[in-house]
Amino acid sequence: MVIYIISDGKKGHLSQTRGLAEALLERARKARPNMQHSCHEVLISGKTWLAKLFYKGKELDLPRPNLILCAGHSTHLAALSLARHLRCLCMVCMRPSLPTRCFDLCIMPRHDVPEGGVPSPRTFLTNGAINCIKPCPDVEKKETLVLIGGPSKEFKWEAEHVLNQLTAIARQSSRTIILTTSRRTPADFVQDVTAACPNIRVEPVDQTGPTWVADHLATAHEVWVTQDSVSMVYEALSSGAPVGIIEMLRKGDPHKDKPSRVVRGLNMLIADGGATTFTEWAKSNELPTPKATLNEAGRTADYILTTYPHLLP
Repeated sequence: MVIYIISDGKKGHLSQTRGLAEALLERARKARPNMQHSCHEVLISGKTWLAKLFYKGKELDLPRPNLILCAGHSTHLAALSLARHLRCLCMVCMRPSLPTRCFDLCIMPRHDVPEGGVPSPRTFLTNGAINCIKPCPDVEKKETLVLIGGPSKEFKWEAEHVLNQLTAIARQSSRTIILTTSRRTPADFVQDVTAACPNIRVEPVDQTGPTWVADHLATAHEVWVTQDSVSMVYEALSSGAPVGIIEMLRKGDPHKDKPSRVVRGLNMLIADGGATTFTEWAKSNELPTPKATLNEAGRTADYILTTYPHLLP
């Protein structure tokens, strides 16, 4: 099996397509060990709208693909054009801006389906966005990992509100607690948390490498994530660790304003028992073991290979 990823270079989009490609190739190598299987990333950022519309990949010196994956609205036209030219399947890892019938399969988080909407036959729903995180059961689970976001379209940032929760978590934990920030975290928060919680080791995002989060998720006994960082919640769940939600205050009136798809998706996750809010944790000071490890990349790969068996002749 040969896979092309049409990429806009954005980390979040690559995490989705790489995660799915890795799961597909893992299954392909087991099913057809004597065949060559590979994945190739094709960067199309910088190309004009017209160039994407008629993109044929003439500059590529790669084996012919069986499948093209894409994520990010700016990748749709190039992916479809190249798939049409090379006569292969084209799948998108998101709710597309084009009609779903343009793609062979649209892989999208269930919270992206409008309330009351019915997914098309060419849609496969996942619990959150696909990612590259895998559980590591043989690795010693020795730390509590805290992932901090910041102000967002949906949530206000009130440092004291977050610090109060971190203080309670730190007081109850006997394990090493490691906290990292994000690009959205206010600059003075590192000093605030160091002063309020001296037993928390802080490693700001600008001091971490590209695999820092994945490496620490592999060794995390439990993970806490701020409510705004929904993609990180799903990555934490994919590691197999119990996940707690550090609560933040919603913008607007939560009693009157209709929840966004992001808030709706997180509410679904909490209602299903996938993650536990700080308020619920405070009743027992324990994070329950997740009912099942999230493995959306693997589940999606299984569906694709069952639905399109010709991908593995």
